[in-house]
Amino acid sequence: MNKLGVFIKDTFWKNVKSVSFITMLLSPIILIVIIAGIGYFVAQSESDIPEVELAVISKDSSVVPMLEESDGNLTVKQEITTEEEAQAALEQDQISGYLMVDVDGDQLKGSLVHEDLNNHIPIIEQVLTNAQILLRANELNLTPEQLGSLNEPAVLDTQVVSIDDGEIVEEDDLEQGIQIGSAYVINIVILMFIMFYASTVIEEVAGEKGTRMMEVILSSTTATTHFFGKLIGVFLVMLVHILFYIIVGTAAFMYFRNHELVVSLIGDLDIGAILVQFLEFSSIFLIIGVIMFMFIAAFLGSLITKTEDINKAATPLSLIVVLGFYIGLFAMAQPENIVVVISSFVPLMTPFVMPFRIATDTVSSLHVWLSLGGAALFTGLLAYISLIFYRANVLIYSDTNFINTLKQSWALVRSEN
Repeated sequence: MNKLGVFIKDTFWKNVKSVSFITMLLSPIILIVIIAGIGYFVAQSESDIPEVELAVISKDSSVVPMLEESDGNLTVKQEITTEEEAQAALEQDQISGYLMVDVDGDQLKGSLVHEDLNNHIPIIEQVLTNAQILLRANELNLTPEQLGSLNEPAVLDTQVVSIDDGEIVEEDDLEQGIQIGSAYVINIVILMFIMFYASTVIEEVAGEKGTRMMEVILSSTTATTHFFGKLIGVFLVMLVHILFYIIVGTAAFMYFRNHELVVSLIGDLDIGAILVQFLEFSSIFLIIGVIMFMFIAAFLGSLITKTEDINKAATPLSLIVVLGFYIGLFAMAQPENIVVVISSFVPLMTPFVMPFRIATDTVSSLHVWLSLGGAALFTGLLAYISLIFYRANVLIYSDTNFINTLKQSWALVRSEN
Protein backbone atom coordinates (compact mmCIF):
# COMPACT_ATOMS: atom_id res chain seq x y z
CA MET A 1 0.00 0.00 0.00
CA ASN A 2 1.33 3.47 -0.91
CA LYS A 3 1.99 6.11 1.70
CA LEU A 4 -1.18 8.06 0.92
CA GLY A 5 -3.24 4.91 1.46
CA VAL A 6 -1.50 4.28 4.78
CA PHE A 7 -2.45 7.73 6.05
CA ILE A 8 -6.04 7.36 4.80
CA LYS A 9 -6.46 3.92 6.39
CA ASP A 10 -4.91 4.95 9.71
CA THR A 11 -6.98 8.14 9.97
CA PHE A 12 -10.19 6.39 8.94
CA TRP A 13 -10.03 3.46 11.35
CA LYS A 14 -8.76 5.54 14.24
CA ASN A 15 -11.72 7.90 14.00
CA VAL A 16 -14.40 5.32 13.17
CA LYS A 17 -13.48 3.38 16.31
CA SER A 18 -13.33 6.49 18.51
CA VAL A 19 -15.88 7.06 21.28
CA SER A 20 -16.56 10.60 20.02
CA PHE A 21 -17.58 9.34 16.57
CA ILE A 22 -19.85 6.62 17.95
CA THR A 23 -21.44 9.17 20.29
CA MET A 24 -21.93 11.61 17.43
CA LEU A 25 -23.39 8.81 15.29
CA LEU A 26 -25.91 7.54 17.82
CA SER A 27 -26.86 10.67 19.79
CA PRO A 28 -29.48 11.98 17.28
CA ILE A 29 -31.14 8.57 17.09
CA ILE A 30 -31.15 8.22 20.88
CA LEU A 31 -32.60 11.73 21.17
CA ILE A 32 -35.37 10.92 18.68
CA VAL A 33 -36.18 7.68 20.51
CA ILE A 34 -36.33 9.54 23.85
CA ILE A 35 -38.62 12.25 22.41
CA ALA A 36 -40.85 9.61 20.79
CA GLY A 37 -40.94 7.66 24.05
CA ILE A 38 -41.93 10.74 26.04
CA GLY A 39 -44.64 11.54 23.50
CA TYR A 40 -45.93 7.98 23.68
CA PHE A 41 -46.13 7.94 27.46
CA VAL A 42 -47.76 11.38 27.53
CA ALA A 43 -50.37 10.18 25.03
CA GLN A 44 -50.89 7.02 27.10
CA SER A 45 -51.32 9.02 30.29
CA GLU A 46 -53.85 11.29 28.60
CA SER A 47 -55.80 8.34 27.26
CA ASP A 48 -55.74 6.68 30.68
CA ILE A 49 -57.44 9.56 32.50
CA PRO A 50 -59.66 7.85 35.10
CA GLU A 51 -63.40 8.30 35.04
CA VAL A 52 -64.72 10.70 37.67
CA GLU A 53 -68.17 11.38 39.08
CA LEU A 54 -69.53 14.88 39.42
CA ALA A 55 -72.69 16.24 40.95
CA VAL A 56 -74.46 19.08 39.11
CA ILE A 57 -76.94 21.37 40.84
CA SER A 58 -78.61 23.46 38.16
CA LYS A 59 -82.04 24.72 37.10
CA ASP A 60 -80.90 24.57 33.48
CA SER A 61 -81.63 21.03 32.33
CA SER A 62 -79.39 21.33 29.26
CA VAL A 63 -76.13 21.43 31.26
CA VAL A 64 -76.07 17.76 32.36
CA PRO A 65 -76.53 16.06 28.94
CA MET A 66 -74.11 18.52 27.29
CA LEU A 67 -71.54 17.83 29.99
CA GLU A 68 -71.76 14.04 29.67
CA GLU A 69 -71.63 14.25 25.90
CA SER A 70 -68.60 16.57 25.85
CA ASP A 71 -66.46 14.71 28.41
CA GLY A 72 -66.38 10.93 28.07
CA ASN A 73 -64.41 10.51 31.30
CA LEU A 74 -66.94 12.41 33.40
CA THR A 75 -70.18 10.97 34.79
CA VAL A 76 -72.89 13.10 36.39
CA LYS A 77 -74.47 11.64 39.53
CA GLN A 78 -78.00 12.81 38.87
CA GLU A 79 -79.56 11.58 42.12
CA ILE A 80 -77.76 14.39 43.98
CA THR A 81 -79.88 17.53 43.64
CA THR A 82 -78.84 19.80 46.52
CA GLU A 83 -75.64 21.43 47.68
CA GLU A 84 -75.87 19.71 51.10
CA GLU A 85 -76.10 16.28 49.45
CA ALA A 86 -73.17 17.14 47.20
CA GLN A 87 -71.02 18.26 50.14
CA ALA A 88 -71.79 15.08 52.06
CA ALA A 89 -71.00 12.90 49.00
CA LEU A 90 -67.72 14.75 48.47
CA GLU A 91 -66.72 14.26 52.11
CA GLN A 92 -67.36 10.52 51.78
CA ASP A 93 -65.36 10.33 48.49
CA GLN A 94 -68.45 9.30 46.58
CA ILE A 95 -67.86 12.05 44.01
CA SER A 96 -64.83 14.05 42.87
CA GLY A 97 -66.59 17.40 43.01
CA TYR A 98 -69.81 19.26 42.42
CA LEU A 99 -70.86 22.04 40.05
CA MET A 100 -73.48 24.61 40.96
CA VAL A 101 -74.98 26.59 38.09
CA ASP A 102 -77.09 29.68 38.71
CA VAL A 103 -79.25 31.26 36.02
CA ASP A 104 -79.47 35.05 36.21
CA GLY A 105 -81.54 36.26 33.28
CA ASP A 106 -79.55 35.22 30.21
CA GLN A 107 -76.33 34.76 32.21
CA LEU A 108 -75.00 31.43 33.55
CA LYS A 109 -72.72 31.49 36.58
CA GLY A 110 -70.94 28.31 37.58
CA SER A 111 -69.16 27.40 40.82
CA LEU A 112 -67.02 24.25 40.88
CA VAL A 113 -65.83 22.61 44.12
CA HIS A 114 -63.48 19.71 43.49
CA GLU A 115 -60.50 17.65 44.62
CA ASP A 116 -58.67 17.15 41.34
CA LEU A 117 -60.66 18.04 38.22
CA ASN A 118 -58.11 20.37 36.61
CA ASN A 119 -58.06 18.34 33.38
CA HIS A 120 -61.85 18.68 33.05
CA ILE A 121 -62.18 22.42 33.79
CA PRO A 122 -61.69 23.63 30.14
CA ILE A 123 -64.48 21.29 28.98
CA ILE A 124 -66.79 22.41 31.80
CA GLU A 125 -66.18 26.07 30.87
CA GLN A 126 -66.97 25.33 27.22
CA VAL A 127 -70.18 23.49 28.18
CA LEU A 128 -71.35 26.43 30.31
CA THR A 129 -70.60 28.81 27.44
CA ASN A 130 -72.60 26.69 25.00
CA ALA A 131 -75.48 26.41 27.48
CA GLN A 132 -75.48 30.19 27.88
CA ILE A 133 -75.61 30.62 24.09
CA LEU A 134 -78.66 28.32 23.97
CA LEU A 135 -80.28 30.27 26.79
CA ARG A 136 -79.84 33.57 25.00
CA ALA A 137 -81.04 32.02 21.74
CA ASN A 138 -84.27 30.99 23.47
CA GLU A 139 -84.66 34.51 24.85
CA LEU A 140 -84.40 35.81 21.28
CA ASN A 141 -86.77 33.10 19.96
CA LEU A 142 -84.11 31.74 17.61
CA THR A 143 -84.69 28.31 16.08
CA PRO A 144 -81.92 25.66 16.28
CA GLU A 145 -81.30 26.19 12.56
CA GLN A 146 -80.86 29.93 13.01
CA LEU A 147 -78.53 29.38 15.94
CA GLY A 148 -76.51 26.88 13.91
CA SER A 149 -76.19 29.37 11.08
CA LEU A 150 -74.89 32.01 13.51
CA ASN A 151 -72.25 29.63 14.86
CA GLU A 152 -71.24 28.35 11.43
CA PRO A 153 -67.60 29.38 10.80
CA ALA A 154 -66.52 31.16 7.65
CA VAL A 155 -64.74 29.07 5.02
CA LEU A 156 -61.28 30.15 3.88
CA ASP A 157 -59.55 28.23 1.10
CA THR A 158 -55.81 28.83 0.85
CA GLN A 159 -53.57 28.12 -2.08
CA VAL A 160 -49.79 28.51 -2.15
CA VAL A 161 -48.34 29.50 -5.50
CA SER A 162 -44.93 30.33 -6.89
CA ILE A 163 -43.90 32.31 -9.93
CA ASP A 164 -41.83 30.34 -12.45
CA ASP A 165 -40.77 32.18 -15.63
CA GLY A 166 -43.68 34.60 -15.31
CA GLU A 167 -46.29 31.87 -14.77
CA ILE A 168 -48.24 31.03 -11.60
CA VAL A 169 -47.51 27.49 -10.43
CA GLU A 170 -49.64 25.84 -7.73
CA GLU A 171 -47.80 24.56 -4.67
CA ASP A 172 -48.80 22.10 -1.97
CA ASP A 173 -48.81 23.39 1.64
CA LEU A 174 -47.77 20.03 3.03
CA GLU A 175 -45.06 19.59 0.43
CA GLN A 176 -43.58 22.99 1.20
CA GLY A 177 -43.81 22.27 4.93
CA ILE A 178 -41.84 19.05 4.45
CA GLN A 179 -39.20 20.91 2.46
CA ILE A 180 -38.91 23.66 5.08
CA GLY A 181 -38.67 21.10 7.88
CA SER A 182 -35.97 19.29 5.91
CA ALA A 183 -34.10 22.57 5.48
CA TYR A 184 -34.07 23.03 9.26
CA VAL A 185 -32.68 19.52 9.67
CA ILE A 186 -30.05 20.10 6.97
CA ASN A 187 -28.99 23.35 8.62
CA ILE A 188 -28.54 21.66 11.99
CA VAL A 189 -26.75 18.68 10.40
CA ILE A 190 -24.37 20.98 8.53
CA LEU A 191 -23.59 22.81 11.78
CA MET A 192 -22.94 19.53 13.63
CA PHE A 193 -20.90 17.97 10.83
CA ILE A 194 -18.71 21.01 10.26
CA MET A 195 -18.00 21.50 13.96
CA PHE A 196 -17.26 17.81 14.50
CA TYR A 197 -15.19 17.03 11.41
CA ALA A 198 -13.34 20.35 11.34
CA SER A 199 -12.37 19.74 14.98
CA THR A 200 -11.30 16.22 14.04
CA VAL A 201 -8.98 17.55 11.32
CA ILE A 202 -7.47 20.14 13.68
CA GLU A 203 -6.88 17.46 16.32
CA GLU A 204 -5.35 15.09 13.76
CA VAL A 205 -2.85 17.67 12.53
CA ALA A 206 -2.18 19.48 15.80
CA GLY A 207 -1.88 16.21 17.75
CA GLU A 208 0.96 14.91 15.59
CA LYS A 209 2.64 18.28 15.39
CA GLY A 210 2.34 18.98 19.12
CA THR A 211 3.92 15.62 20.04
CA ARG A 212 6.75 16.14 17.49
CA MET A 213 5.60 13.07 15.56
CA MET A 214 5.36 15.22 12.46
CA GLU A 215 9.14 15.36 12.11
CA VAL A 216 9.34 11.55 12.03
CA ILE A 217 6.43 11.23 9.61
CA LEU A 218 7.72 13.80 7.14
CA SER A 219 11.16 12.23 7.11
CA SER A 220 9.71 9.45 4.96
CA THR A 221 6.98 11.26 3.02
CA THR A 222 5.88 14.70 1.86
CA ALA A 223 3.66 17.23 3.58
CA THR A 224 1.30 17.09 0.59
CA THR A 225 0.78 13.34 0.99
CA HIS A 226 0.21 13.76 4.72
CA PHE A 227 -2.21 16.65 4.10
CA PHE A 228 -4.45 14.79 1.67
CA GLY A 229 -4.15 11.49 3.54
CA LYS A 230 -5.56 13.05 6.70
CA LEU A 231 -8.34 14.92 4.89
CA ILE A 232 -9.42 11.97 2.74
CA GLY A 233 -9.47 9.72 5.80
CA VAL A 234 -11.70 12.12 7.73
CA PHE A 235 -13.88 12.62 4.63
CA LEU A 236 -14.44 8.85 4.37
CA VAL A 237 -15.48 8.82 8.03
CA MET A 238 -18.05 11.49 7.18
CA LEU A 239 -19.35 9.41 4.25
CA VAL A 240 -19.83 6.45 6.60
CA HIS A 241 -21.69 8.79 8.94
CA ILE A 242 -24.00 9.98 6.14
CA LEU A 243 -24.50 6.44 4.81
CA PHE A 244 -25.51 5.24 8.27
CA TYR A 245 -28.20 7.94 8.54
CA ILE A 246 -29.43 7.18 5.01
CA ILE A 247 -29.83 3.49 5.87
CA VAL A 248 -31.55 4.22 9.21
CA GLY A 249 -33.77 6.91 7.66
CA THR A 250 -34.77 4.68 4.74
CA ALA A 251 -35.53 1.77 7.06
CA ALA A 252 -37.64 4.01 9.33
CA PHE A 253 -39.51 5.42 6.34
CA MET A 254 -40.24 1.96 4.91
CA TYR A 255 -41.45 0.76 8.31
CA PHE A 256 -43.69 3.71 9.17
CA ARG A 257 -44.93 4.83 5.73
CA ASN A 258 -48.10 2.71 5.98
CA HIS A 259 -48.73 3.58 9.61
CA GLU A 260 -52.20 4.97 10.26
CA LEU A 261 -50.91 8.27 11.67
CA VAL A 262 -48.48 8.84 8.77
CA VAL A 263 -51.15 8.05 6.17
CA SER A 264 -53.61 10.44 7.81
CA LEU A 265 -51.00 13.23 7.77
CA ILE A 266 -49.59 12.90 4.25
CA GLY A 267 -52.42 11.16 2.39
CA ASP A 268 -51.40 10.31 -1.15
CA LEU A 269 -48.40 12.64 -1.11
CA ASP A 270 -45.17 10.93 -2.20
CA ILE A 271 -42.98 12.14 0.65
CA GLY A 272 -40.03 10.05 -0.56
CA ALA A 273 -39.97 11.78 -3.95
CA ILE A 274 -40.23 15.22 -2.29
CA LEU A 275 -37.32 14.53 0.04
CA VAL A 276 -35.16 13.09 -2.73
CA GLN A 277 -35.85 16.12 -4.92
CA PHE A 278 -34.99 18.55 -2.12
CA LEU A 279 -31.96 16.64 -0.86
CA GLU A 280 -30.38 16.43 -4.32
CA PHE A 281 -28.92 19.92 -3.91
CA SER A 282 -28.95 20.15 -0.13
CA SER A 283 -26.79 17.04 0.32
CA ILE A 284 -24.27 18.47 -2.16
CA PHE A 285 -24.18 21.74 -0.22
CA LEU A 286 -23.66 19.70 2.95
CA ILE A 287 -20.68 17.79 1.53
CA ILE A 288 -19.09 20.86 -0.06
CA GLY A 289 -19.58 22.85 3.14
CA VAL A 290 -17.87 20.22 5.28
CA ILE A 291 -14.98 19.84 2.82
CA MET A 292 -14.58 23.61 2.67
CA PHE A 293 -14.23 23.96 6.42
CA MET A 294 -12.00 20.87 6.62
CA PHE A 295 -9.43 22.65 4.45
CA ILE A 296 -9.62 25.69 6.74
CA ALA A 297 -9.25 23.40 9.74
CA ALA A 298 -6.13 21.76 8.28
CA PHE A 299 -4.57 25.21 7.80
CA LEU A 300 -5.46 26.27 11.36
CA GLY A 301 -4.15 22.99 12.75
CA SER A 302 -0.79 23.51 11.05
CA LEU A 303 -0.37 26.78 12.96
CA ILE A 304 -0.60 25.09 16.35
CA THR A 305 2.53 24.24 18.28
CA LYS A 306 0.94 22.90 21.47
CA THR A 307 -2.11 20.64 21.65
CA GLU A 308 -3.69 22.81 24.35
CA ASP A 309 -4.05 25.58 21.75
CA ILE A 310 -6.51 23.54 19.65
CA ASN A 311 -9.57 25.36 21.01
CA LYS A 312 -7.97 28.75 20.29
CA ALA A 313 -7.27 27.74 16.70
CA ALA A 314 -10.84 26.52 16.22
CA THR A 315 -12.39 29.79 17.44
CA PRO A 316 -12.32 31.70 14.09
CA LEU A 317 -13.85 28.70 12.34
CA SER A 318 -16.56 28.37 15.01
CA LEU A 319 -17.53 32.04 14.67
CA ILE A 320 -17.98 31.69 10.90
CA VAL A 321 -20.05 28.51 11.32
CA VAL A 322 -22.34 30.04 13.95
CA LEU A 323 -22.82 33.16 11.81
CA GLY A 324 -23.81 31.04 8.82
CA PHE A 325 -26.17 28.97 10.97
CA TYR A 326 -28.08 32.01 12.24
CA ILE A 327 -28.25 33.63 8.80
CA GLY A 328 -29.73 30.33 7.61
CA LEU A 329 -32.40 30.46 10.31
CA PHE A 330 -33.12 34.09 9.41
CA ALA A 331 -33.49 33.00 5.78
CA MET A 332 -36.54 30.97 6.77
CA ALA A 333 -38.42 34.09 7.90
CA GLN A 334 -37.03 36.47 5.26
CA PRO A 335 -35.84 34.37 2.29
CA GLU A 336 -35.68 37.40 -0.02
CA ASN A 337 -33.95 39.75 2.40
CA ILE A 338 -30.91 41.39 0.80
CA VAL A 339 -28.58 39.95 3.49
CA VAL A 340 -29.95 36.45 2.87
CA VAL A 341 -29.71 36.77 -0.91
CA ILE A 342 -26.11 38.00 -0.78
CA SER A 343 -25.13 35.40 1.83
CA SER A 344 -26.51 32.60 -0.33
CA PHE A 345 -23.78 33.43 -2.89
CA VAL A 346 -20.97 33.84 -0.33
CA PRO A 347 -19.25 30.41 -0.39
CA LEU A 348 -18.74 30.12 3.39
CA MET A 349 -22.41 30.97 3.99
CA THR A 350 -23.92 29.11 1.02
CA PRO A 351 -24.30 25.66 2.68
CA PHE A 352 -26.40 27.21 5.47
CA VAL A 353 -28.53 29.67 3.50
CA MET A 354 -29.23 28.13 0.11
CA PRO A 355 -31.22 25.09 1.39
CA PHE A 356 -33.78 27.48 2.93
CA ARG A 357 -34.07 29.48 -0.28
CA ILE A 358 -34.60 26.23 -2.18
CA ALA A 359 -37.24 25.09 0.32
CA THR A 360 -39.17 28.38 0.04
CA ASP A 361 -38.92 28.47 -3.79
CA THR A 362 -37.34 31.92 -3.76
CA VAL A 363 -34.36 31.05 -5.95
CA SER A 364 -34.15 29.87 -9.55
CA SER A 365 -32.31 26.76 -10.70
CA LEU A 366 -29.75 28.95 -12.45
CA HIS A 367 -28.91 30.76 -9.21
CA VAL A 368 -28.66 27.45 -7.35
CA TRP A 369 -26.15 26.17 -9.91
CA LEU A 370 -24.21 29.46 -9.81
CA SER A 371 -24.06 29.29 -6.03
CA LEU A 372 -23.01 25.65 -6.13
CA GLY A 373 -20.37 26.34 -8.76
CA GLY A 374 -19.01 29.30 -6.77
CA ALA A 375 -18.80 27.17 -3.63
CA ALA A 376 -16.99 24.39 -5.53
CA LEU A 377 -14.47 26.82 -7.06
CA PHE A 378 -13.89 28.47 -3.68
CA THR A 379 -13.33 25.03 -2.13
CA GLY A 380 -10.67 24.31 -4.76
CA LEU A 381 -9.01 27.67 -4.03
CA LEU A 382 -9.11 26.92 -0.30
CA ALA A 383 -7.49 23.54 -0.91
CA TYR A 384 -4.64 25.19 -2.83
CA ILE A 385 -4.07 27.95 -0.26
CA SER A 386 -4.36 25.60 2.71
CA LEU A 387 -1.86 23.20 1.15
CA ILE A 388 0.66 26.01 0.60
CA PHE A 389 0.39 27.19 4.20
CA TYR A 390 0.34 23.60 5.48
CA ARG A 391 3.65 22.77 3.79
CA ALA A 392 5.18 25.97 5.16
CA ASN A 393 3.87 25.62 8.74
CA VAL A 394 3.83 21.93 9.51
CA LEU A 395 7.41 21.84 10.80
CA ILE A 396 7.51 25.36 12.21
CA TYR A 397 7.25 25.66 15.99
CA SER A 398 6.62 29.01 17.65
CA ASP A 399 5.88 30.08 21.22
CA THR A 400 4.18 33.32 20.17
CA ASN A 401 0.43 33.87 20.16
CA PHE A 402 -1.86 32.72 17.37
CA ILE A 403 -1.90 36.07 15.52
CA ASN A 404 1.89 36.34 15.48
CA THR A 405 2.15 32.74 14.32
CA LEU A 406 -0.20 33.58 11.45
CA LYS A 407 1.96 36.57 10.50
CA GLN A 408 5.10 34.43 10.58
CA SER A 409 3.36 31.85 8.44
CA TRP A 410 2.44 34.47 5.85
CA ALA A 411 6.00 35.84 5.81
CA LEU A 412 7.37 32.31 5.37
CA VAL A 413 5.06 31.55 2.46
CA ARG A 414 6.03 34.80 0.75
CA SER A 415 9.74 34.12 1.22
CA GLU A 416 9.40 30.59 -0.21
CA ASN A 417 7.61 31.90 -3.26
